[in-house]
Parts: sequence; structure tokens; C-alpha cells
Amino acid sequence: MSLIMFDMGRRVETPVRPDEFRVRAMSASEKTSHIDKDKTARGMPQDIEAYYQRPEHPPDGISSCADIMTQRLTTLSPDDSIHTAWNTLSSSGFHHLPVVDSELNVVAILSDRDLLQALVHNRDIWDDSIMEVAAHPVVCVLKTTDIRQASNILYEYDIGALPVLNNEHEICGIITRSDILKLLSHYGPMELWA
Repeated sequence: MSLIMFDMGRRVETPVRPDEFRVRAMSASEKTSHIDKDKTARGMPQDIEAYYQRPEHPPDGISSCADIMTQRLTTLSPDDSIHTAWNTLSSSGFHHLPVVDSELNVVAILSDRDLLQALVHNRDIWDDSIMEVAAHPVVCVLKTTDIRQASNILYEYDIGALPVLNNEHEICGIITRSDILKLLSHYGPMELWA
């Protein structure tokens, strides 16, 4: 099955299917072509009638990283050991931990995958500094950055999290791929055709 999306007027289809297997548009059958609200509301309970009478309103606008970022942060210090990072990752429930200095500047980011890979290759690194395992330099975004741009950065750089900085370039939140997926599942409308 192919998925066709329209992104800013550009048609994107993944994966491309041969013409003989493509889904073709069909007209609706007579029974489903039109539903008359007046006919369906007659003889139904009052709450269903109230549903049809309620005013429709568009969803709230969400456009910047500040709208979806996680503000509850757990961070590490550059002086922390791998053992400390392991315990912090285990107890926090997060998959990515920013490494920040005393002025709240992001110097690295540690993911649970990076830590597990390092421990698989060398089990005697528990007392080493996390800076040997953490990824640096770190790609960050400002809290005023557009969500589409943040999503594009996550995709293009193949990273799982983006630290969000305020106007003073101090960390104030983090955006993960899960935050983007949650936004897509809870916020509409979305134009998808299969």
C-alpha cells in the first residue's frame, strides 16, 4: 500500500507503486453519498441532537518548539561518570539526557543507545567520563523555531532529540521524535490519502 501526502503543495508518495496496482478514486455509493443531519437527528436522543447543534471551532494554533517541548528536564554534568549516567537514565525514564555546564550551556547529549553500545564494546568504562561516550557537538533549536523545521532537523541528522534553547542560549526544554508523533496524533487536520 502506498501512502500519498501533500506537503506544501508537493506530492510525496512512498513507496512508488506500478500503475496497475494503484488505488483509483471511486464515487460514493448512493447509501453513503449524503447523510442528512435533519433526518438522522429526528427520533434520536437529545444529546445526539445537541451534538449536531454545537458550534465547531478550529484547534488551537501550534507552531513553535515552545508549544510541544518537554520542560521537565533531567541533565548531566560533564564531570559525571558513566555509572552516574546509567543510574540517572534508569531512574528518570528518559532516553536522552543533555549534558550541560554550570551556565546551562549544552555541551553534549547522551542517549541510552550510545551508552549501551559503549558498554557492549568495553565493560570496564563505568568510572570514565560521560564525555567519552556522549555525542558532541549538539544540534539545538531555539524555542521560537518552527515545528516543521525541528522535525526536518530530526530527520535529516537522524537524531532522536533536540535540546531547546531560550534567547540567552540556555537549555529550557527538549523535543524528541515521540513529541512530534504525539503532536501528529493529537492535532489535526492532516491530509493523507491511501
